[in-house]
Amino acid sequence: MENDFSTAVESAAEQIEQIEPIRPSDLTITNLRNMLEGLLPDIRKLAFNIIVCIVIYLVGRQIIRLMHRMLDRALRRRSADAGLTKFLDSVLDISMRAFLIFMILGQLGVNTASIITVFGTALIAIGMSLQGSLANVAGGILILLNHPFRVGHYIVCDYGEGTVSVIGLVYTTITTKDNRVLTIPNSQISNCAVTDCGENPVRRLDLITGISYDSDILKAKKVLQEISDTCEYVLQDRPVSIFVDSLGDSSVNMGLYCYVPSDDFLKAKWEITEQVKLRFDAAGIEIPFPHVQVQLKNSH
Repeated sequence: MENDFSTAVESAAEQIEQIEPIRPSDLTITNLRNMLEGLLPDIRKLAFNIIVCIVIYLVGRQIIRLMHRMLDRALRRRSADAGLTKFLDSVLDISMRAFLIFMILGQLGVNTASIITVFGTALIAIGMSLQGSLANVAGGILILLNHPFRVGHYIVCDYGEGTVSVIGLVYTTITTKDNRVLTIPNSQISNCAVTDCGENPVRRLDLITGISYDSDILKAKKVLQEISDTCEYVLQDRPVSIFVDSLGDSSVNMGLYCYVPSDDFLKAKWEITEQVKLRFDAAGIEIPFPHVQVQLKNSH
């Protein structure tokens, strides 16, 4: 390798020695004119390429602005989250500007194939090292675009239940009933069944209460009706259903269906359940519970 390097240096030195020095007598108007005429085609080509690059830049900038407006309108129609809108807007801006730069470099004669190859290889390496994070980002985009649930809604999923407090691009945060914070990767919550209890402003409360076979069914229905009429959470403009749901092994199961605001669902459930016990006791209606009879057998 050292011999090859020495040979290349000697060859370059010989070529430099063969170059004739420019003498003052050569700097005539005719020689300068001939030199400029020889450079004129290259100058014209360079000027033309510069003009084309300016046109490409101006047109490309207008196209980028147009695509930004189209993206904003599309996201507004889907009521997309502000964070998602900014993220997609940034991705579009970076990708379109990079494409514009490559077009300008290609017009100037720069070999962009090698640059694209290196850039693509780097993106593949980064993507492989961040597979989990990219999957979470994709899941977050799907959630923010499709709105299977929103911030403030009470949801039930395979990983728990609670009120959605944050929907990020990577994680969704849920506050549980006991005020714990549950953080779920978006790739998981976007691929499981989710029950959104807050999408509708009104929910139906289903309550089943058992009474003994000796109790008066009509009296129990009257008590349940009074409870629904006096409960502050029950919407009186919605129908209330009171009925015999089933005949169990040891009880007659009474059903109460009523509508309450979604935000007050748990409060209404707790209030009505408490009133059922108190008013059934006051009315002499027995709520049966399992009994265990123990018989002691004398061995003597």
